[in-house]
Amino acid sequence: MADATTESRTPRPRGAARREALLEAVLKIVGEVGADAVTHRRVAEVADLPLASTTYYFESKEHLLTAALELAAERDIARLHEFSVDAGDGADPLELAVAAVLNPIDETLPARRGSMIAAYALLLEAARRPPLRAVVRRWTDAYLAAVGLLLEAAGSTARAADAELLIAAADGLLIEQLATGDRGELSLRLRRLATALVTGT
Repeated sequence: MADATTESRTPRPRGAARREALLEAVLKIVGEVGADAVTHRRVAEVADLPLASTTYYFESKEHLLTAALELAAERDIARLHEFSVDAGDGADPLELAVAAVLNPIDETLPARRGSMIAAYALLLEAARRPPLRAVVRRWTDAYLAAVGLLLEAAGSTARAADAELLIAAADGLLIEQLATGDRGELSLRLRRLATALVTGT
């Protein structure tokens, strides 16, 4: 009977898929209870994988957290590249700039909200864990480059500074929304800011 039950389950991932499943578990744990709760044993339990798989791929908690942040960054950076492509299709560059900084979150999707909480939690962990800082810098640079190009297309003469301000404002508003549950219209507020930065008014 035990064998039949095992065979009826969804096959466990292997290789690269197994590694990614473990990192997804890290993000889930961080999003739900924080980075301090991440252990090899807990990650294996959440991923429904053997404990040995976590120690095979990740030798320490630092490695788990860094790799999880890298996964989140890689996915988001790939998303940002799509906005650069869309900019050549005649779309409003200011709308694209605002969408670029807001699209990661959708309050109607609990999984997406959890991913955002995990990402911000890991970004804050970089203040205490130097190994995370290189990933944070690469992620930030990708945002500055993508949003800066869009603002320049809209007429900005100081794209780096304007992008930095727009991204900082978006981060602050997003964190406030995640913390309070307030579903205020962020896009309108950021569109006003983006317009003011580009026009100087």
